[in-house]
Amino acid sequence: MKKRLWLVGLMLLIFTVGCASMSNTPTARVEEFLRRYQNHSNAVLIELGDFLDTLELDPEVRDDYHQIYLRQYQDMEFEVQDETIEGDQAIVTVVVTVYDYYRANIEINNFIATNPSQFEDAEGNFDPAKAFRHRIDELSRVTNRVEHTIDFSLRRINDEWMLDTPSNNMLEKLHGTFPY
Repeated sequence: MKKRLWLVGLMLLIFTVGCASMSNTPTARVEEFLRRYQNHSNAVLIELGDFLDTLELDPEVRDDYHQIYLRQYQDMEFEVQDETIEGDQAIVTVVVTVYDYYRANIEINNFIATNPSQFEDAEGNFDPAKAFRHRIDELSRVTNRVEHTIDFSLRRINDEWMLDTPSNNMLEKLHGTFPY
Protein backbone atom coordinates (compact mmCIF):
# COMPACT_ATOMS: atom_id res chain seq x y z
CA MET A 1 0.00 0.00 0.00
CA LYS A 2 2.79 2.43 0.96
CA LYS A 3 4.59 1.55 -2.28
CA ARG A 4 1.47 2.40 -4.28
CA LEU A 5 1.02 5.74 -2.52
CA TRP A 6 4.68 6.52 -3.08
CA LEU A 7 4.37 5.63 -6.76
CA VAL A 8 1.21 7.74 -7.16
CA GLY A 9 2.93 10.62 -5.37
CA LEU A 10 5.99 10.32 -7.61
CA MET A 11 3.82 10.26 -10.75
CA LEU A 12 1.89 13.31 -9.53
CA LEU A 13 5.16 15.16 -8.86
CA ILE A 14 6.53 14.29 -12.31
CA PHE A 15 3.26 15.35 -13.95
CA THR A 16 3.16 18.65 -12.02
CA VAL A 17 6.80 19.52 -12.71
CA GLY A 18 6.48 18.45 -16.34
CA CYS A 19 3.37 20.55 -16.90
CA ALA A 20 4.91 23.56 -15.18
CA SER A 21 7.98 23.43 -17.40
CA MET A 22 5.82 22.92 -20.50
CA SER A 23 3.97 26.16 -19.80
CA ASN A 24 7.27 28.01 -19.40
CA THR A 25 8.25 27.99 -23.06
CA PRO A 26 8.27 30.96 -25.41
CA THR A 27 5.50 29.41 -27.53
CA ALA A 28 3.35 28.68 -24.47
CA ARG A 29 3.74 32.28 -23.24
CA VAL A 30 2.66 33.70 -26.60
CA GLU A 31 -0.30 31.31 -26.82
CA GLU A 32 -1.29 32.32 -23.29
CA PHE A 33 -1.09 36.01 -24.28
CA LEU A 34 -3.29 35.50 -27.35
CA ARG A 35 -5.81 33.37 -25.45
CA ARG A 36 -6.23 36.25 -23.00
CA TYR A 37 -7.60 38.25 -25.92
CA GLN A 38 -9.82 35.40 -27.09
CA ASN A 39 -11.16 34.83 -23.57
CA HIS A 40 -11.58 38.54 -22.74
CA SER A 41 -9.33 38.49 -19.68
CA ASN A 42 -9.67 41.31 -17.15
CA ALA A 43 -6.36 42.84 -18.26
CA VAL A 44 -7.55 42.94 -21.88
CA LEU A 45 -10.92 44.42 -20.90
CA ILE A 46 -9.23 47.12 -18.83
CA GLU A 47 -6.85 47.95 -21.70
CA LEU A 48 -9.78 48.14 -24.13
CA GLY A 49 -11.78 50.30 -21.71
CA ASP A 50 -8.85 52.69 -21.27
CA PHE A 51 -8.52 52.99 -25.05
CA LEU A 52 -12.24 53.64 -25.53
CA ASP A 53 -12.19 56.26 -22.76
CA THR A 54 -9.69 58.29 -24.80
CA LEU A 55 -12.25 58.53 -27.63
CA GLU A 56 -14.76 60.42 -25.44
CA LEU A 57 -17.78 58.55 -26.77
CA ASP A 58 -21.31 58.65 -25.44
CA PRO A 59 -22.08 55.52 -23.38
CA GLU A 60 -24.20 53.75 -26.00
CA VAL A 61 -21.67 54.23 -28.79
CA ARG A 62 -18.84 53.23 -26.44
CA ASP A 63 -20.63 49.98 -25.57
CA ASP A 64 -21.20 49.20 -29.25
CA TYR A 65 -17.55 49.89 -30.08
CA HIS A 66 -16.56 47.71 -27.11
CA GLN A 67 -18.63 44.84 -28.56
CA ILE A 68 -16.96 45.20 -31.96
CA TYR A 69 -13.55 44.65 -30.42
CA LEU A 70 -14.73 41.83 -28.17
CA ARG A 71 -15.96 40.09 -31.32
CA GLN A 72 -12.59 40.70 -32.96
CA TYR A 73 -10.72 39.18 -30.02
CA GLN A 74 -13.04 36.21 -29.60
CA ASP A 75 -13.01 35.29 -33.27
CA MET A 76 -9.27 35.79 -33.70
CA GLU A 77 -7.48 32.68 -34.90
CA PHE A 78 -3.76 32.09 -34.56
CA GLU A 79 -1.17 29.54 -35.53
CA VAL A 80 2.40 29.43 -34.26
CA GLN A 81 4.73 29.13 -37.24
CA ASP A 82 8.15 29.10 -35.59
CA GLU A 83 10.06 29.43 -32.34
CA THR A 84 13.72 30.47 -32.27
CA ILE A 85 15.65 30.51 -29.01
CA GLU A 86 19.10 32.05 -28.71
CA GLY A 87 20.32 32.02 -25.13
CA ASP A 88 17.91 34.03 -23.01
CA GLN A 89 16.06 35.55 -25.96
CA ALA A 90 13.42 34.06 -28.21
CA ILE A 91 11.25 34.96 -31.17
CA VAL A 92 7.91 33.26 -31.73
CA THR A 93 6.37 33.81 -35.14
CA VAL A 94 2.58 33.65 -35.25
CA VAL A 95 0.05 34.10 -38.04
CA VAL A 96 -3.15 35.71 -36.75
CA THR A 97 -6.40 35.82 -38.69
CA VAL A 98 -8.66 38.74 -37.76
CA TYR A 99 -11.53 40.77 -39.18
CA ASP A 100 -10.25 43.29 -41.72
CA TYR A 101 -11.20 46.52 -39.98
CA TYR A 102 -8.44 48.36 -41.85
CA ARG A 103 -10.05 47.87 -45.26
CA ALA A 104 -13.53 48.40 -43.77
CA ASN A 105 -12.45 51.75 -42.30
CA ILE A 106 -11.15 52.89 -45.68
CA GLU A 107 -14.49 52.04 -47.28
CA ILE A 108 -16.41 53.69 -44.44
CA ASN A 109 -14.34 56.87 -44.69
CA ASN A 110 -14.85 56.99 -48.46
CA PHE A 111 -18.61 56.56 -48.04
CA ILE A 112 -18.81 59.33 -45.44
CA ALA A 113 -16.71 61.66 -47.61
CA THR A 114 -18.78 61.07 -50.73
CA ASN A 115 -22.18 61.14 -48.97
CA PRO A 116 -21.89 63.99 -46.45
CA SER A 117 -25.60 64.86 -46.61
CA GLN A 118 -26.42 61.53 -44.95
CA PHE A 119 -24.51 62.66 -41.86
CA GLU A 120 -26.02 66.10 -41.30
CA ASP A 121 -28.03 67.28 -38.34
CA ALA A 122 -31.34 69.20 -38.60
CA GLU A 123 -29.46 72.44 -39.36
CA GLY A 124 -27.47 70.89 -42.20
CA ASN A 125 -24.19 70.65 -40.28
CA PHE A 126 -22.01 67.56 -40.27
CA ASP A 127 -22.96 65.40 -37.28
CA PRO A 128 -19.98 63.30 -36.09
CA ALA A 129 -22.31 61.13 -33.99
CA LYS A 130 -24.21 60.04 -37.12
CA ALA A 131 -20.96 59.26 -38.89
CA PHE A 132 -19.70 57.29 -35.92
CA ARG A 133 -22.97 55.36 -35.71
CA HIS A 134 -22.55 54.47 -39.40
CA ARG A 135 -18.97 53.35 -38.69
CA ILE A 136 -20.07 51.09 -35.86
CA ASP A 137 -22.91 49.60 -37.90
CA GLU A 138 -20.53 48.81 -40.76
CA LEU A 139 -17.75 47.41 -38.54
CA SER A 140 -20.22 45.10 -36.83
CA ARG A 141 -21.04 43.61 -40.24
CA VAL A 142 -17.45 42.95 -41.33
CA THR A 143 -16.86 39.34 -42.33
CA ASN A 144 -13.73 39.70 -44.48
CA ARG A 145 -10.66 38.48 -42.69
CA VAL A 146 -6.97 39.16 -43.09
CA GLU A 147 -3.86 37.30 -41.98
CA HIS A 148 -0.92 39.04 -40.36
CA THR A 149 2.41 37.63 -39.29
CA ILE A 150 3.65 38.77 -35.90
CA ASP A 151 7.08 38.12 -34.40
CA PHE A 152 6.79 38.14 -30.62
CA SER A 153 10.04 38.64 -28.73
CA LEU A 154 10.60 37.16 -25.30
CA ARG A 155 13.34 37.17 -22.67
CA ARG A 156 14.15 34.59 -20.06
CA ILE A 157 14.39 36.27 -16.66
CA ASN A 158 15.06 34.09 -13.60
CA ASP A 159 14.20 30.99 -15.66
CA GLU A 160 10.80 32.42 -16.67
CA TRP A 161 10.01 33.39 -20.26
CA MET A 162 8.56 36.90 -20.34
CA LEU A 163 6.87 38.43 -23.36
CA ASP A 164 8.29 41.81 -24.36
CA THR A 165 5.76 44.63 -24.59
CA PRO A 166 3.98 44.37 -27.95
CA SER A 167 4.59 47.27 -30.33
CA ASN A 168 1.78 49.43 -31.69
CA ASN A 169 2.13 47.63 -35.06
CA MET A 170 1.65 44.28 -33.34
CA LEU A 171 -1.45 45.53 -31.54
CA GLU A 172 -2.84 46.98 -34.78
CA LYS A 173 -2.44 43.55 -36.36
CA LEU A 174 -4.36 41.95 -33.48
CA HIS A 175 -7.08 44.60 -33.82
CA GLY A 176 -7.33 44.21 -37.59
CA THR A 177 -6.42 47.86 -38.18
CA PHE A 178 -2.83 47.42 -39.43
CA PRO A 179 -2.30 49.21 -42.76
CA TYR A 180 -1.24 46.76 -45.44
